[in-house]
Amino acid sequence: MDKILMNRTNYRGLSMLTRLNCIMRKKNIIHIHPLFAIMILLAIPSGFVIQALMLFGIVLLHEFGHVIVAKKYGYEIDKITLLPFGGMAELKDQSIGFHPRRESSIAIAGPAVNILLIPIGYIFTRSPLFSSYWNSFFLINFWIFMFNMLPALPLDGGRIIRAIRAREIGYEHATREAYQMAIILSVLLFCFSVITFVVGKPHLGAFMLAIFLFVGALTGRKKVRLETMQFLRNKHQNYPVTNSITSLAVSASASVRDAALRCSPDRYMLFYVLGDTGEIMGMIDESEIATAVFRGDWMKSMEELLKELVR
Repeated sequence: MDKILMNRTNYRGLSMLTRLNCIMRKKNIIHIHPLFAIMILLAIPSGFVIQALMLFGIVLLHEFGHVIVAKKYGYEIDKITLLPFGGMAELKDQSIGFHPRRESSIAIAGPAVNILLIPIGYIFTRSPLFSSYWNSFFLINFWIFMFNMLPALPLDGGRIIRAIRAREIGYEHATREAYQMAIILSVLLFCFSVITFVVGKPHLGAFMLAIFLFVGALTGRKKVRLETMQFLRNKHQNYPVTNSITSLAVSASASVRDAALRCSPDRYMLFYVLGDTGEIMGMIDESEIATAVFRGDWMKSMEELLKELVR
């Protein structure tokens, strides 16, 4: 999972290994979350040091998968925070979610590393020294993959789903949908962790992921409206009208806000305003919606906006 924030940088001409080396040289690039540190410390007296080291290595490689693809798109890495069930590769530019193809490509790179680690880990643990640890390696890697593919923000699966759904229902609706799924999953995971505790086989990872998802969803939902404003501004300042044009019929009584929430990445929206009897009163394009939003006319009706535009 990744809180993906981004900033453009110029690394053209450098090999991928050289780019990763540049990232690693930055001070404080890798941070270990307190929960992860506690888990590692608890592993020492419990005799699970090898498993803790496996978890650390798998999570780190998972995050490097995100980093490598992010660098291919020219983004700068701020820091990597390691958690017991994944990590957070923080990048500096907040616009990654506004580009579905980039967001989904970067998000899926981490789980892809986990898939690649299965045959690699199998070969490595066939040696006499590590042969008894194959099951542990496989299970740790499997659960890291499964946790991160859950369809909820800010996990990788949530970012992939948001990237797909944003094209269909709009950026804000897709974002809220992914956070809502995070809340539902956090409740289910919490219930699961309680059940495992009652039967005497507590699953600490499920409990921590439940808390992480719940807190992350509540925090993220508070910022959605601001992100929508940034999305609209970013889209209309930096990207021209594309050939992917989508038309949508809206009621004359619908608000500018209703139309703005349907704006999607990689698509230019045309809104046909319908009267009470279903007749087409006129058309408003996305740039006109964005202009109305930025001057504060969120709650103005589409009919009122149309009358202003035809004067």
